[in-house]
Amino acid sequence: MLVRSGLAVIGAYLLGSVSFAYLIGRLRGVDIRKVGTRNVGGSNVWHTVGRLEGVVAAIADIGKGSVAVWAAKALGCGDWAVALAGVAVVAGHNWPLFLGFQGGRGIGTTLGAMLVLTPKAMGVALISFALGAFTKTLALGVAIGMVILPIAAWAFGEPLPTVVACLILLAFMIIRRLTGIGVWEEIRRAEDKRRLIINRLLYDNPRGRGYVPPRR
Repeated sequence: MLVRSGLAVIGAYLLGSVSFAYLIGRLRGVDIRKVGTRNVGGSNVWHTVGRLEGVVAAIADIGKGSVAVWAAKALGCGDWAVALAGVAVVAGHNWPLFLGFQGGRGIGTTLGAMLVLTPKAMGVALISFALGAFTKTLALGVAIGMVILPIAAWAFGEPLPTVVACLILLAFMIIRRLTGIGVWEEIRRAEDKRRLIINRLLYDNPRGRGYVPPRR
C-alpha cells in the first residue's frame, strides 16, 4: 500500500509537471513564458496563441488533474494518498520540474482533480466560477469559489484528507497570485501596498476592478 501510494503521489506530481500550455505554444512557435502575462496556462495560450489552442490547453490541464486522482483511486490508495495525489498534480502544474519550477496558476488542474475527489463540493465552487465569468470578474469568482471549496467539502461530510487537500489548494492559489512574475517588484514599488495585495488576491490584477477602497 505504501509503495502504491508513493507512486501515485510522485506520478501525480510528474504528470502535473507536463505543461500542455507550454507545449502547445511551442508547437505554434510561441514561448508563452515570454509573451502576454507570461503565465504558463490556458488563458495565456488563448490570448497569445489562439482560442482553439487555449481551449485545448485548458481541457488538457483539467484532464491531467482528473487522471491523477482517478489513478490513485484505481490503485486502491487510501484517502490520504488520493487527496495528496490531487495536491501533487496541482503542485506539479504550478511548480513544474521540467520548466524550472515556473508554472501556471493551477486552477484548471484543481478543477479536474476536485471533480474526481469531491465532485459535489467542486460543483458548488463552480457556481462562483460561472458567476465570475458571466460578470467578467472571473478571477474574483475563482477566488471566492476556492474559499467555498473546503467549506463545501466539510459540509458534504467529505473525509478529513479531502478537506485538508482543499485548504492546501486554496493556499496554492494565494501563493501563486502573490508570487507571479513581477508581482513582488510591483508590491515593492507600490505606494499603496495594501490595495495592491488585495487586488492581487481578489482579482489577480494590480488594478483590480475598483471595488477595493484605497487606504486612508
